[in-house]
Amino acid sequence: MDLIRLILGGLTGSKRRLLLMVVSAGVSNAAVIAIIATAAAKHGKSDGNTFLVLLFVVVIVAYMLSQRFIMVAASGEVEGILHRIRLRVIDKLLRCELRDVEAIGLSTLQAGLGKDTQTISQFATPMVLAAQAAVLVICALSYIAWLSFITFVLAVVFLSGALVLYFRRLEHVTTDLQTAMLRERELSDTLTDMLAGFKEIKMNSRRSAAIQDDGKGLSGKAAALRVMAQSAMARNFVFAQVSLFLLLAIGVFIVPLFSSTSSSVVSKATMAVLFLIGPISGLVALVPVFVDADAAARDITALERRLDALLGETGQGGSRPGSVPLLLSGRPMPQPFREIVFEDVVFRHIDREGNSQFSIGPVNLTIRAGDITFITGGNGSGKSTLLKLLTGLYRPDRGRILVDGVVIEKANLQAFRDMFSTVFSDYHLFRLFYGVPTIGTEEGARLIEEFELSAKTAIEIDHFRTSELSGGQRRRLALLVAMMERRPICVLDEWAADQDPHFRKKFYREILPAMKAKGTTVIAVTHDDRYFDACDSHVRMDEGRVIEVSAGHEHA
Repeated sequence: MDLIRLILGGLTGSKRRLLLMVVSAGVSNAAVIAIIATAAAKHGKSDGNTFLVLLFVVVIVAYMLSQRFIMVAASGEVEGILHRIRLRVIDKLLRCELRDVEAIGLSTLQAGLGKDTQTISQFATPMVLAAQAAVLVICALSYIAWLSFITFVLAVVFLSGALVLYFRRLEHVTTDLQTAMLRERELSDTLTDMLAGFKEIKMNSRRSAAIQDDGKGLSGKAAALRVMAQSAMARNFVFAQVSLFLLLAIGVFIVPLFSSTSSSVVSKATMAVLFLIGPISGLVALVPVFVDADAAARDITALERRLDALLGETGQGGSRPGSVPLLLSGRPMPQPFREIVFEDVVFRHIDREGNSQFSIGPVNLTIRAGDITFITGGNGSGKSTLLKLLTGLYRPDRGRILVDGVVIEKANLQAFRDMFSTVFSDYHLFRLFYGVPTIGTEEGARLIEEFELSAKTAIEIDHFRTSELSGGQRRRLALLVAMMERRPICVLDEWAADQDPHFRKKFYREILPAMKAKGTTVIAVTHDDRYFDACDSHVRMDEGRVIEVSAGHEHA
């Protein structure tokens, strides 16, 4: 089982000590049965009671110490295992390529790092109780065997048959629960779409009705599967309870027919069987929790294996079959650089079935240091894909990219990426200023003023006072952070699209020239044709190809 393998494989403490404490808790718990049964049999007799009382105290203390140790140790071990899993997944994720993350999907990654680990975490205490209950059942059966061997044999045969039937009935339940989890994940994707595209939904009643129907359908299917599974679990629980009652009846009604066992022995054995009802019922009740936790462990294991497979193909991030293998080179990036050159670069978007969906190239292009380069073209012309190739987020399927004659390859890929600061069209404004230690300086405050945001927000050590601003204002904050990174190249994808006319003009006539004056190379995707004269080079794209490269002054 994936959950057991995950936990046993991740334990850092002494497995022998943990096992010893589990056994100690179970045995001390079971010893209470024997002590109470013996004391009850001696009801009205004073001899031996003092010894039993002392033994009872010793057993209770042993139970308290071992149980407390197990609960604390199990919680610590499980949380430690999950912590290491999260660190491993994050490390592997950060070493993957963008196309790998896109292929896996955000919902799978978020579930692996969030919901699945939480499900396993919540199983820590039930897992301890289950292990203790199992030991208690073994001890109770051993006690029954010592009291009456025939009662023990009948109990084992009956319980074995009941367990076989129980787990056969459970197979369909497990399948239903797993299917329900898949539907719930699909529902989560739909809810994410709903929230991300809320504006679009409000603007289209048909879209609103369609996504509502989709959400209702997925929720209904998940609920129906859960109900089916829980109903089956309820039937199984009742079956288990009735089985225990039948076991009790066997001890009371059947055993005396085949044995001359004394009434006191029958009474003790009956009490032991009664004591079994609690732990066995607890084990049965924990089965649904275990099924969920086991499914979560299976998903986490599958995610790690998928990440390992992607990383294993190239050693750092995945690549698809047919991609150009990365050359090994330890040459550093030229600093400062003079030019970036695309030589017959081709890139293809491939779907999960391996079919080409869209391609760009061959692209031959030169970006010169210190220039302002505008990239234009219609929707679907390949502008955003070109930016991802230019920044190293995508790797060419054919051709090569060079910086001052140095080929971009595996050994210098991250050094190449570190040359860029970016504000993509789907940019993300981080909560804290990760990796930008200079943003809290006077220059940051000056930029807040220059970007006309001083009345809206301010810089407070490692974060903005607030980032709950309009879309255009948030984009200004993103550009501010990018400028404070002080990289030689700044890439902007449709940055001015949601700026008001005043600030759009300021961007093209003041901010871009100021960046150029500081030596920053700017590459911007834009549709603002009235400002095309602000660039040094204008690259036009259509259907994945560069169809024209012209000088900016030609648009003056």
